[in-house]
Amino acid sequence: MRNVYHVKTPENVTLEYELAGIGSRGVAVIIDTLIQNFLLLMIALMILPALDNGSFFLIRSGENTLYVVIAILLMFIVQFGYFLLFEFFMKGATPGKRIVGLKVIMANGEPVTFTAVVIRNLLRIGDMLPGIYGVGILSVFLNKRYMRVGDLAANTVVIKENKRNIGFLSIRRNEPGQSSVSISHREEALLMEYAERIRDMKNPLDSAILEYRLYRHFYGKLGVLPNLPEKYNAKIYLRYLLDLIGIPQT
Repeated sequence: MRNVYHVKTPENVTLEYELAGIGSRGVAVIIDTLIQNFLLLMIALMILPALDNGSFFLIRSGENTLYVVIAILLMFIVQFGYFLLFEFFMKGATPGKRIVGLKVIMANGEPVTFTAVVIRNLLRIGDMLPGIYGVGILSVFLNKRYMRVGDLAANTVVIKENKRNIGFLSIRRNEPGQSSVSISHREEALLMEYAERIRDMKNPLDSAILEYRLYRHFYGKLGVLPNLPEKYNAKIYLRYLLDLIGIPQT
């Protein structure tokens, strides 16, 4: 059953996200763990020729000391920094999450911050207790927003980045080579409200925060739009999106 999470902005606009459950999050963790183990195995195979009789003691590594230190440092980064680095640089995703179609965001709908990424991953060790994410699974079961202990501390949620869901509206322009855009009916209504604010001179849209949130939401889902200029901001992106799906702006 879909668990829909609603975020109301200060401008009284509601954004809708589908929360990721234990099943999809578990698959993502398994994929990430396999990738981690593969990377660790590759580093171990690289370091073995530099060791003396298979010993990891640096004093016995002779001329290969620097090589061994670098390899051990890489193993440490892969073991303890995998989730932290990927979630920060891939904007809330890891390879496993990206494959499954998941993403970490702040509970208020904003992109995940570096501080939140650090907190949720430092507490990952606690979520893993007493084994196979026992504490984390129990926390997700007991929380209506499917938040593990790390999520509760960092105020983050894991959502599904669905691009082709039942009930989503697929709108295609008639121009040759133009790609289709899939949005939900709620998202279409949200864009229509945005367009109305632009058209109404008595109620101008003067909130850069709302515009930025709309941009982050639709860019995270749709990516770069067709014919979008090389240099653009949130306003230009949203105007192109409105034009693409046929919502008048004047």
